[in-house]
Amino acid sequence: MRIKKWAVMALFCGIFLTGCSNQTASKEASNSSNKSSQSSKSSVKKTSKASSSSAKAVKLDAAKLTPQESGSLITLYCADRFGGEWSNLLQAGQNGSLTITLHKTSDYEFKQPGSGYAYEAAASGQTGTTYYTLSGSTFYFYQGVKVAGSGSSLGQATKQEMADYIVKKYQLAEFKQLAKKVEIVDKSGQTQRLSDGRSGYFTIPAEMQGTWYSASNYDGETTHSKYVFGQSTIFIQDDKYDTNGTTTTLYARSSDFKMPLPPTEKQMDQVKGWGLGHLYQQDGLNYMNVMGWYQTAGSGTSFAVHTENIAGNNVQILVCASGARPWVDGIAYRSQAMAEKMQDQHFDDLHYRDDE
Repeated sequence: MRIKKWAVMALFCGIFLTGCSNQTASKEASNSSNKSSQSSKSSVKKTSKASSSSAKAVKLDAAKLTPQESGSLITLYCADRFGGEWSNLLQAGQNGSLTITLHKTSDYEFKQPGSGYAYEAAASGQTGTTYYTLSGSTFYFYQGVKVAGSGSSLGQATKQEMADYIVKKYQLAEFKQLAKKVEIVDKSGQTQRLSDGRSGYFTIPAEMQGTWYSASNYDGETTHSKYVFGQSTIFIQDDKYDTNGTTTTLYARSSDFKMPLPPTEKQMDQVKGWGLGHLYQQDGLNYMNVMGWYQTAGSGTSFAVHTENIAGNNVQILVCASGARPWVDGIAYRSQAMAEKMQDQHFDDLHYRDDE
């Protein structure tokens, strides 16, 4: 089957948180004074070495930090590394207090959305523009973030890398003081303010969420694709047409929304990465359809989770389809190995575009 068609169509449609002064003995000092001075120097050197060894032994174990300490760590690190809005945040926190608020990642459009939460770091009582996300053990940092926006990506680091950094910068005292002023608030169960006809986030069926893989041969060349479905986001990447990957956030549309006909270039830029999702049934499959926010022509792209018997085992597959029927363009699997094994396999109970 020609997964290329599906891949091309799909392209359009990451917790926190003494110098020693060696004194020179006088040449005119007596032997006894000289010996006393040498003894004193020896003692000072030993003390200096011990102090140096003690300083080198200082280590902040990131794995044992509380959420408040993690918030303090991240704020200090980002303020020193990136400056800008993070520096302003640090100053505000030191003069007052900080609030780390947890939001749903799907409320934003971060370059690296992370795994579940978007962390807003702000002076208490204010709306923040500095955020971070967490993917695996790596934190990703942003500034200039607006509601339902993305902001500027600044960099990334693990929590232990940040801990080692502030130790090296002699910021442990600041870290401990700031941690006492950090409050954690969870608003991940709330819906952020939306606009431009969006009434809320479209929830992708639970059985579809997670990662799927496909492999398809087209004109003698194999293309590998990966599809990652979040709660309201779809990330699609392949090794030929879109190596960086594309993320689409799905929304529900307000019933009173009046679509601009035609939309301006500015309006099109504003809704880039937005998708309209809805569910329907066809040919015994429960499909999720995705269309562009201002799309008026065509049927978009559809996905359905289906079970097939493969070598005597019931295996879940992801059906990728398009068109009015819709017709199957490709199949994805839960593992790369299975995708390779089943490359271009047709199933008799599905309707393929190539069959027409």
